[in-house]
Amino acid sequence: MIYAILLTYTRPIEEVNQHLEPHKAWLVENVRQGRVIFAGPLESKTGGMVLACCADRDALDAMMAEDAFILHKVASYQAHACAPALASAEFPAHWASDAKFI
Repeated sequence: MIYAILLTYTRPIEEVNQHLEPHKAWLVENVRQGRVIFAGPLESKTGGMVLACCADRDALDAMMAEDAFILHKVASYQAHACAPALASAEFPAHWASDAKFI
């Protein structure tokens, strides 16, 4: 399942930035493990977006619980699940195995 995750800062940016390096390390590790497809800050600077691939919501919540932003309660998240039905031929098949590739 692919999840679009919207992180929203819940504390002042100065507090968020205290946890930025561990957050980045968490992202890098999850990219290496094949769970995070991409991540980046929102243009509004009020949070970030992560696209992730996890077996189910429990696996996603377990992954998110290890994020320094969530662990230290400087951000919250909303996740929206999608089972891709259509994908670009450029998109890695292992993240959308049931999709029709064009």
